[in-house]
Amino acid sequence: MLDREKVGRAISEQRKIKGMTQKQLADLLNVSYQAVSKWEQGTSLPSVDMIYDIAKALDTTVDYLLNGFPEKRKVISYMDTGLDAKKLYMVKGLLGRLVTQDDRLLHTNVTDPTFFQPNIAGVEEPVCVFASHVPGSKERFAMENGYDREICKELVACAANNLIRFGVKPTVLQAHMVCGNNDSGQILLMSEVFKDACESDGIIFSGMEVAAQAVNYHAGEYRLSAVVIGTSDRKKIITGSHIAEGDAIIGLYTEGISSISYPFVKVVLDRRPDIAYAKIDGEKIFMDELIKPNASYVKVVSELIGENLIHGVFCISKSLFNRRCYDTMPKGLGAEIDIKAIPVPVLFRYLYDLNMMDRECFLDNFSIGIGMLLAVPEDACDKAVKMIEKYHRCWRVGTIEKDDEHPDARVWLK
Repeated sequence: MLDREKVGRAISEQRKIKGMTQKQLADLLNVSYQAVSKWEQGTSLPSVDMIYDIAKALDTTVDYLLNGFPEKRKVISYMDTGLDAKKLYMVKGLLGRLVTQDDRLLHTNVTDPTFFQPNIAGVEEPVCVFASHVPGSKERFAMENGYDREICKELVACAANNLIRFGVKPTVLQAHMVCGNNDSGQILLMSEVFKDACESDGIIFSGMEVAAQAVNYHAGEYRLSAVVIGTSDRKKIITGSHIAEGDAIIGLYTEGISSISYPFVKVVLDRRPDIAYAKIDGEKIFMDELIKPNASYVKVVSELIGENLIHGVFCISKSLFNRRCYDTMPKGLGAEIDIKAIPVPVLFRYLYDLNMMDRECFLDNFSIGIGMLLAVPEDACDKAVKMIEKYHRCWRVGTIEKDDEHPDARVWLK
């Protein structure tokens, strides 16, 4: 049997929560206010039909009016998706402490836009240059084998090199991570590596935004990207227009293998899984050598630009003979490369000696340790080499020639 007093208290409490008077509720239900008063005093009960109308008017449930308690809410939380949201926001708070302290960085905070004030004093035609980058095929190899530090360094180097090849010094970099419900230590470590890699090249690190998507990624999985920004005087951008016949070509050494070459590395490892932990020179482990990050050339190229020694810059991806790397080559000229001048690193020698690719295939898909080529005036080659050697190993590897014998080739093997 229904408890009239309990029903009356439920109607009264819910009416007061809604901020209604007895008369206002009565008007909504088309009854007298005396009827509402009797319900609330427990001297009478509303009809079954009226109970539904009262519940609707008071924005509650029939169950609540009859039994005195609300229907249990049906809730799905982030924890049900596999994501510990509290832990994530705690980590984001710690990530904010890793942002570079610089007066030019006016504001950066998690998902907010980054506000940066560039120094354009003395710049006649200021140009803002920005680019986004992802690590490519190298990323999964790093993620699956625990090389988190190396892939962060790789991403910073490639992003920075993409700007400096046009003579634009990268000024600000922001990293982004999409991941599962990853370990906070892993996230903080990777952000610290981003910060250190940026600041070693004089780049402001504006932080790392983390988008945790436990429904799309397993714990430990991640996808990285970065946006890098720089400013330059339009007149000082390296377009390749100054490249001239007879210019010397200097190759700058890198330990890393281009991410574009990693699909070929994966095929090699799939066919020869036994070599993953082989010692390729009696000491170095094959896997460790494969994941080494590419070099950043920001410091040395900036110094060479300051001395007006650079006519052209070619960032090498995959191969020295990849025509796309020479897009800025003036029509009618090309790079004649002498690979005999390049001391082939042990890693590339090992890959070649596996006899899984012939010479042409190998040269088409691997850079043999050269990460960037610089075209410099012939009479300034020795000076440029001395400056470069303060930072990187380098070699005179070729010359800019007319391409009479190689129509529109842009690059060819001597």
